[in-house]
Amino acid sequence: MSGKPEDAAKRDVAALAAELAGQIASLSAFSGSGLGPLGVAATRHGSASGVPSYVGPRAMMENAGRFVSPVLPAGAALRPVKAALLRILRIVTRDQTTFNSALLEALRGALLETEAGLRDLAAASARDLAAAREDVRRAEEAAAGFAAEAAARLDGAVADLSGLSARLDRESKAREDAGRETAASQRRLDALEKDRDQRFEALARRQEREEAEKVALAGKIESASEGLRTLKLEWSSLRSDLQNVTGSPPRVGRGDTERARGATVRPDDPLRAGLYMDFEEHFRGSEAEIRMRQAKDAARFRGATRPVADLGCGRGEFLEALKAEGVTGIGCDANPLMVSRAKEKGLAVEAADLFAWLDSKPDSSLAGITAFQVVEHMPPASLFDLVELTVRKLAPGGRVLFETVNPESVYAMRWFWMDLTHVRPVPAPSLAQLLTASGLRDVAVDWRSPVPESEGLPAGLADDPRFAPLARLLFAPQDYAVTGVK
Repeated sequence: MSGKPEDAAKRDVAALAAELAGQIASLSAFSGSGLGPLGVAATRHGSASGVPSYVGPRAMMENAGRFVSPVLPAGAALRPVKAALLRILRIVTRDQTTFNSALLEALRGALLETEAGLRDLAAASARDLAAAREDVRRAEEAAAGFAAEAAARLDGAVADLSGLSARLDRESKAREDAGRETAASQRRLDALEKDRDQRFEALARRQEREEAEKVALAGKIESASEGLRTLKLEWSSLRSDLQNVTGSPPRVGRGDTERARGATVRPDDPLRAGLYMDFEEHFRGSEAEIRMRQAKDAARFRGATRPVADLGCGRGEFLEALKAEGVTGIGCDANPLMVSRAKEKGLAVEAADLFAWLDSKPDSSLAGITAFQVVEHMPPASLFDLVELTVRKLAPGGRVLFETVNPESVYAMRWFWMDLTHVRPVPAPSLAQLLTASGLRDVAVDWRSPVPESEGLPAGLADDPRFAPLARLLFAPQDYAVTGVK
């Protein structure tokens, strides 16, 4: 008898536990999100706030408590019998009852903890849901604002596009008009360029004709100039020949030349000849100095195949320079002591009057005729005769070189009268024009012998352009040389 009630009690407890486990499982799967099939259970057992109801599990726990520790009601039928039977069953099922009580207490504690956790979970889910709804609301408001702003921008863009389209239409029309204007301008420009090219071609042809005319005219002028120069040369030679043919005495005889060269120098007066030699040594310079100055002039005759005659050669410095250049040099001088000094050096020098000596040379036989510091010893008539005689004795292509004191330099004129044999200064333009008028070509003036810096203007004044005219007047080069070619 005791076995059947025990089995029945076990079955009741098992059924109760199974039902309670199902209820707990349905409650543990509940969430406030409303997902899955729990929505039905939540509707059945939940409350209006979304928190699950634990009424059913609590009733089941109470029933389980009655099964574990049954209590007879006061007015129950057969209460004594049932009480005795209950005491017997308690004795028989004491161990099972203890187990069931423990299990029941565990289930009750789990239920309470689950209820508290689910309540907290429901509250958190409610808060999250409210925040999510607020975020959704704000997102919807932002989306609405963005949509409104986008719509406004779209409307503005549409308006801008409309304006841009109109502007593009105007610009397209303007480009078309400009294209037509450009085409018309290009046609006008082409016409102008064509006219310009035609004018340039005509001008070029005209310039070619004028250039050809200029060349022809220049040739004629050059031919006429050469003819005039030839006529001048022929006139000079003819005039000299006429004097010889008619037996007219030369303007300057030997005595006149000696007086022109220096009244103190005569062949029969060696004392005065010595004085003049010492005079030149003192005022003009030593032989080495003169030879160094005249080296450049000797180089002008380099390569000459005919002799070069030096009139008034003195001590023969220039003839030495010619010899150094490989040029044959001959000379004459009225001073016998100077001639002796030149002959000591092996130079071809004669003591003679320069006019008679030069006149004795064959016509057109000399490559060059030079006269250093000679023309200032002559009167004007003798200078004319010297130039005419020089032109006649020079070979074609021969060169003449006359050096003398520069009268345009006040400093040089201070020394000019130191030489008592000087007759008159000869200005460079006058001597150059005399050579040109006699038919010589390539006539040029070479300024030389600058004033020493120590005796010129001070450095500060010399560099001042305001004093340049004064410097040219007072301290111009002391000498010059005029050259010309036959």
